[in-house]
Amino acid sequence: MENKENREKPIGNVLDAMFKKYRLQPKMREIDIINRWEEIVGQLVFKHTSEIKMLNKTLYVKFDNAPLKNEMYLQKDLLLKRVNDTFEEQIIDKIFIG
Repeated sequence: MENKENREKPIGNVLDAMFKKYRLQPKMREIDIINRWEEIVGQLVFKHTSEIKMLNKTLYVKFDNAPLKNEMYLQKDLLLKRVNDTFEEQIIDKIFIG
């Protein structure tokens, strides 16, 4: 009979295994980015962000202000770096500004 202590695992390990098994990790990353978006871009950009999606390590961001959208397009490399720096790992490879 297996000892109960040998079967116990930290809840974090169990959740990580579940996320991997059911392929939930990308969706959790998207939610993390959405929740921290204001911290990443600041209040002004946050107020004019109308949509954020992530698909296959590409972040899709829409803005409701044309001049701001153009500015974000010009600074998308900096934005990419800020997102990855916030999470201390490369969670996105590209940003699409729409």
